[in-house]
Amino acid sequence: MTIETELLALTDEDGFIKPHTVVSWARANRDSEIHRRLEWNDDKAAEAYRIDQARRLIVVHVRGDEGDRATISLVQDRNSAGGYRHLNRVLENRELRLMALRQALRELRSFERRYRHIQQLARVFEEVERVEAEAEADAVSEPVAAA
Repeated sequence: MTIETELLALTDEDGFIKPHTVVSWARANRDSEIHRRLEWNDDKAAEAYRIDQARRLIVVHVRGDEGDRATISLVQDRNSAGGYRHLNRVLENRELRLMALRQALRELRSFERRYRHIQQLARVFEEVERVEAEAEADAVSEPVAAA
Protein backbone atom coordinates (compact mmCIF):
# COMPACT_ATOMS: atom_id res chain seq x y z
CA MET A 1 0.00 0.00 0.00
CA THR A 2 1.04 3.59 -0.51
CA ILE A 3 0.98 6.29 2.15
CA GLU A 4 -1.99 7.81 0.38
CA THR A 5 -4.03 4.60 0.43
CA GLU A 6 -3.14 4.01 4.08
CA LEU A 7 -4.19 7.55 4.99
CA LEU A 8 -7.42 7.35 3.00
CA ALA A 9 -8.29 4.07 4.70
CA LEU A 10 -8.12 5.93 8.03
CA THR A 11 -10.85 8.41 7.05
CA ASP A 12 -13.52 8.37 9.76
CA GLU A 13 -17.30 8.36 9.29
CA ASP A 14 -17.36 12.18 9.35
CA GLY A 15 -14.80 12.39 6.54
CA PHE A 16 -11.79 13.34 8.69
CA ILE A 17 -8.29 11.91 8.64
CA LYS A 18 -7.09 12.71 12.15
CA PRO A 19 -3.36 12.90 12.91
CA HIS A 20 -3.68 11.18 16.30
CA THR A 21 -5.52 8.29 14.60
CA VAL A 22 -2.76 8.05 11.98
CA VAL A 23 -0.07 7.85 14.68
CA SER A 24 -1.97 5.24 16.70
CA TRP A 25 -2.59 3.14 13.60
CA ALA A 26 1.06 3.42 12.50
CA ARG A 27 2.24 2.41 15.96
CA ALA A 28 0.18 -0.78 15.67
CA ASN A 29 1.16 -1.40 12.03
CA ARG A 30 4.95 -1.48 12.01
CA ASP A 31 5.13 -2.75 8.43
CA SER A 32 3.14 0.20 7.05
CA GLU A 33 4.51 3.00 4.89
CA ILE A 34 3.27 5.54 7.43
CA HIS A 35 5.17 3.80 10.23
CA ARG A 36 8.36 4.00 8.17
CA ARG A 37 7.91 7.78 7.69
CA LEU A 38 7.36 8.69 11.35
CA GLU A 39 10.16 9.23 13.87
CA TRP A 40 9.84 6.58 16.57
CA ASN A 41 13.00 7.43 18.48
CA ASP A 42 11.58 9.45 21.36
CA ASP A 43 14.78 11.47 21.90
CA LYS A 44 14.93 12.54 18.24
CA ALA A 45 11.19 13.20 18.10
CA ALA A 46 11.31 15.26 21.31
CA GLU A 47 14.18 17.38 19.98
CA ALA A 48 12.38 17.94 16.66
CA TYR A 49 9.25 18.95 18.55
CA ARG A 50 11.19 21.43 20.72
CA ILE A 51 12.72 22.96 17.59
CA ASP A 52 9.25 23.30 16.10
CA GLN A 53 8.06 24.94 19.33
CA ALA A 54 11.01 27.36 19.17
CA ARG A 55 10.03 28.27 15.59
CA ARG A 56 6.51 29.07 16.74
CA LEU A 57 7.83 31.14 19.64
CA ILE A 58 9.93 33.23 17.25
CA VAL A 59 7.03 33.74 14.84
CA VAL A 60 4.51 34.59 17.56
CA HIS A 61 6.62 36.69 19.92
CA VAL A 62 9.13 38.64 17.82
CA ARG A 63 6.98 41.58 16.75
CA GLY A 64 7.46 45.03 15.29
CA ASP A 65 6.27 48.30 16.79
CA GLU A 66 2.82 47.84 15.24
CA GLY A 67 2.52 44.31 16.58
CA ASP A 68 3.10 42.67 13.22
CA ARG A 69 5.55 39.87 12.55
CA ALA A 70 9.17 41.08 12.52
CA THR A 71 11.00 37.99 11.21
CA ILE A 72 11.09 35.92 8.06
CA SER A 73 12.49 32.49 7.28
CA LEU A 74 13.91 32.45 3.77
CA VAL A 75 13.95 29.10 1.98
CA GLN A 76 17.57 29.70 0.97
CA ASP A 77 18.57 29.91 4.63
CA ARG A 78 16.95 26.59 5.42
CA ASN A 79 19.58 24.80 3.33
CA SER A 80 22.26 25.81 5.86
CA ALA A 81 20.88 25.33 9.39
CA GLY A 82 18.18 27.93 8.81
CA GLY A 83 16.98 30.59 11.13
CA TYR A 84 14.89 33.71 11.06
CA ARG A 85 16.05 37.09 9.76
CA HIS A 86 14.73 40.42 10.92
CA LEU A 87 12.27 41.54 8.27
CA ASN A 88 13.63 45.10 8.14
CA ARG A 89 17.08 43.84 7.19
CA VAL A 90 15.61 41.71 4.42
CA LEU A 91 13.57 44.59 3.05
CA GLU A 92 16.59 46.91 3.08
CA ASN A 93 18.71 44.50 1.00
CA ARG A 94 17.70 44.25 -2.68
CA GLU A 95 18.87 40.65 -3.11
CA LEU A 96 17.18 39.41 0.08
CA ARG A 97 14.03 41.41 -0.71
CA LEU A 98 13.85 39.75 -4.14
CA MET A 99 14.36 36.31 -2.54
CA ALA A 100 11.51 37.04 -0.11
CA LEU A 101 9.27 38.24 -2.95
CA ARG A 102 9.96 35.13 -5.04
CA GLN A 103 9.29 32.94 -2.01
CA ALA A 104 6.01 34.76 -1.33
CA LEU A 105 4.96 34.31 -4.94
CA ARG A 106 5.77 30.57 -4.82
CA GLU A 107 3.65 30.31 -1.66
CA LEU A 108 0.83 32.20 -3.36
CA ARG A 109 1.01 29.80 -6.31
CA SER A 110 0.78 26.90 -3.87
CA PHE A 111 -2.25 28.59 -2.31
CA GLU A 112 -3.70 28.96 -5.79
CA ARG A 113 -3.26 25.23 -6.53
CA ARG A 114 -5.21 24.43 -3.34
CA TYR A 115 -8.00 26.96 -3.89
CA ARG A 116 -8.23 27.59 -7.65
CA HIS A 117 -11.68 25.95 -7.68
CA ILE A 118 -13.08 28.84 -5.62
CA GLN A 119 -14.22 31.25 -8.32
CA GLN A 120 -14.32 34.29 -6.02
CA LEU A 121 -10.51 34.12 -5.77
CA ALA A 122 -9.89 34.32 -9.55
CA ARG A 123 -9.08 38.07 -9.40
CA VAL A 124 -6.60 37.48 -6.60
CA PHE A 125 -4.79 34.89 -8.72
CA GLU A 126 -4.79 37.25 -11.72
CA GLU A 127 -3.18 39.92 -9.54
CA VAL A 128 -0.54 37.44 -8.37
CA GLU A 129 0.28 36.79 -12.03
CA ARG A 130 0.66 40.55 -12.66
CA VAL A 131 2.94 41.01 -9.63
CA GLU A 132 4.96 37.98 -10.70
CA ALA A 133 5.51 39.46 -14.17
CA GLU A 134 6.54 42.83 -12.67
CA ALA A 135 8.97 41.14 -10.29
CA GLU A 136 10.61 39.20 -13.12
CA ALA A 137 10.87 42.36 -15.23
CA ASP A 138 12.54 44.16 -12.30
CA ALA A 139 14.95 41.25 -11.75
CA VAL A 140 15.93 41.22 -15.43
CA SER A 141 16.48 44.98 -15.49
CA GLU A 142 18.76 44.84 -12.42
CA PRO A 143 20.13 41.30 -12.04
CA VAL A 144 21.01 40.01 -8.59
CA ALA A 145 22.71 36.81 -7.51
CA ALA A 146 20.68 33.67 -8.25
CA ALA A 147 18.12 32.73 -5.61
